[in-house]
Amino acid sequence: MAGLPIRSLIRDYFQHRIFLAALVLILFIMGVIFGVLAANILEGSQKEDLLRYVNHGLQGSSYLENANYTRQTIISNVQTVFFLFFMGISVIGVPLALLLIFTRGFILGFSVAFLLQTMGLKGVILAMAGIFPHNILLIPGLLFMVMVIIDCAAALTKIRFTRKPVLLGEELIRCAVLTLVVLVVVVIAGFVQGYVTPIFTAWVARLL
Repeated sequence: MAGLPIRSLIRDYFQHRIFLAALVLILFIMGVIFGVLAANILEGSQKEDLLRYVNHGLQGSSYLENANYTRQTIISNVQTVFFLFFMGISVIGVPLALLLIFTRGFILGFSVAFLLQTMGLKGVILAMAGIFPHNILLIPGLLFMVMVIIDCAAALTKIRFTRKPVLLGEELIRCAVLTLVVLVVVVIAGFVQGYVTPIFTAWVARLL
């Protein structure tokens, strides 16, 4: 039953912030597009170096390596969420949060385009196996987090520069609750990236 208020909170949050959601999504898509364009201008030697790195990663890893990688990934994801949270609280850090989302889109677009160009259909399958499983959770979580911190920063700005009544305590509590939700999502994404994605990718690579 405790999940119902959270789902309701998230649903209502989106319903009243459609424009903000569209803005963040467009920025992410722009990053994807620029990533695809960057992959198209790589020189042959650069593509060969990256392809060797990809092939090395497809050889699989031990459980201990996966555990270390998982721990590092979860720590990185949690640090990213806290970074975004404090960027929102500081207000002036919002552009850095937007840059982070653009960069995530760039990396995703570049990775998929590179695999497609160098491996063809095999690259597409590998991208679906090695990129999408954890990003299905991670990317929406980070996009939502950026929405939250922009909304929080806007509320803090209203308090400082206008006389419009804003319930600061309510805004901060809502921001904190939604941040906790995102933290849970990115931690799960870290487990998927550390354990599920490598195993799934190695299995697909052997089939191909």
